[in-house]
Amino acid sequence: MVVQQGSEATAAATLPRDAPVPTTVPKTVPKSGVNPERWAEILDAAGHTFNEKGYQAARIEDIAARVGILRGSLYYYIDSKEDLLYALSFAGHSSGLRTIDEDAATSEADAPTRLAAFIERWMAMMPSHPEYGPVTERDVRFLSDERRAQVMEMRVKMHSYARRIFEQGIAEGDFDASIDPGVATNSLFELLNGTIRWFRPGGRLSHADVGAYYQKLVLHGIVRSGGAAG
Repeated sequence: MVVQQGSEATAAATLPRDAPVPTTVPKTVPKSGVNPERWAEILDAAGHTFNEKGYQAARIEDIAARVGILRGSLYYYIDSKEDLLYALSFAGHSSGLRTIDEDAATSEADAPTRLAAFIERWMAMMPSHPEYGPVTERDVRFLSDERRAQVMEMRVKMHSYARRIFEQGIAEGDFDASIDPGVATNSLFELLNGTIRWFRPGGRLSHADVGAYYQKLVLHGIVRSGGAAG
């Protein structure tokens, strides 16, 4: 998922109007009164370092060196290395949550239309997806219980949104009734989240091209025989 830079990469990142806003943030990240531009640099450095070395092997001094500051200077922004992982994970999942925000017309549409629109919105955010984006998915397990629960609440909301679309399509006869909504939902997110592992900006296909292919791939695989795949 996308990690927004700048002030949106804090634990106070703006969520869509229907998103669950965690009510008990363990600690504010970053600390108040910090420089937003410097904080964005620190997060970017942390993301790259976690991606290259792994969260557990990454050291605070590795991140500080990448930014060009002393190790001790990082503690002006954070209390621990976990604060950085939390900020990255929270921001990444916040970006994902924004993709489930539908306009009025789409929310009243049939399931194939809603699913195609969701895939399009997801792929539209991909150009700003940093190469270390998978860290926000992979390393959530290293967060404290409370912080991990907050991030997982956001993830569950995204998955629940997609699952409801699959369930709608089955109930209305647009999707094959033999489809397991849970398996379909997990498969969809594996497909979308896996894009960053192979996509190369500037290549033959744009993110929009890949999104259009995903729409055909997914919809043609789940529509009821004789139904419209879009």
